[in-house]
Amino acid sequence: MWFLKKCKEKKPESIQENVGAQDNKVFRLNKINCTTCGGIISIEEGLVTATCQFCGNQFTVTKESPDFVIDRGVLVKYCGDNREVVVPYGVKAIGTMAFYQQTSLTKIILPDGLTELQGTFYNCYDLETIILPDSLENIPPVAFHGCVNLQSIVLPPNLKFLGDLAFGECKSLISIEIPPKIKSVNMLTFRDCESLETISYYEHTKFKGYSFDGCESLVSINMLDSKTKEIVSKKKIIQDENGCYRIEAEKENV
Repeated sequence: MWFLKKCKEKKPESIQENVGAQDNKVFRLNKINCTTCGGIISIEEGLVTATCQFCGNQFTVTKESPDFVIDRGVLVKYCGDNREVVVPYGVKAIGTMAFYQQTSLTKIILPDGLTELQGTFYNCYDLETIILPDSLENIPPVAFHGCVNLQSIVLPPNLKFLGDLAFGECKSLISIEIPPKIKSVNMLTFRDCESLETISYYEHTKFKGYSFDGCESLVSINMLDSKTKEIVSKKKIIQDENGCYRIEAEKENV
């Protein structure tokens, strides 16, 4: 079985050419992700510039040494030091340690077709922007824990699972909407998100334990109608005798 070259064995190839070297041929050499919106666009072989059909962004298709170690569709490790990263099209999962403590990373675009984060962006302190594909179904425990500069994130509509402490200590996160396919939010998922003001969710979603412990700025929890997406009720945050924050069970009419 073939693997991508290890990080130190670099040669001047494009990322798209290199990832096509795997014997299972998961990668399509004529497709790349837009560096702005992450949309998939087709390019002709040898093209040096491209225009995104979705956002209109024009960018250079650069020749560079590969910074990705990929095994059978799993991104095992990112070895570069770029502040903005576009993960190659064809990656299906992010491995356990792929971006662990990449403290200089500020923006990352994950490709369409990716369904799972096996690993996390734990303590990626400078991470401000992450674009998740609609295909993503799983965000594991502590996935974004300690991403203190992450202000907003759009969770994809097909997401089914949010792990414990997935957004723990995301101290700059202001608002978030829980997608409709998530049935429950696990314990301490948003612990110590001290800037979090608003959370929206759908009527069938349940919250376990102290999902919002330490969310001192949280003032609005809006339940949405799954068909119209309009607010149908609000809930309150209360603090118990131990100083822990939780959602009050009683609903309030808007």
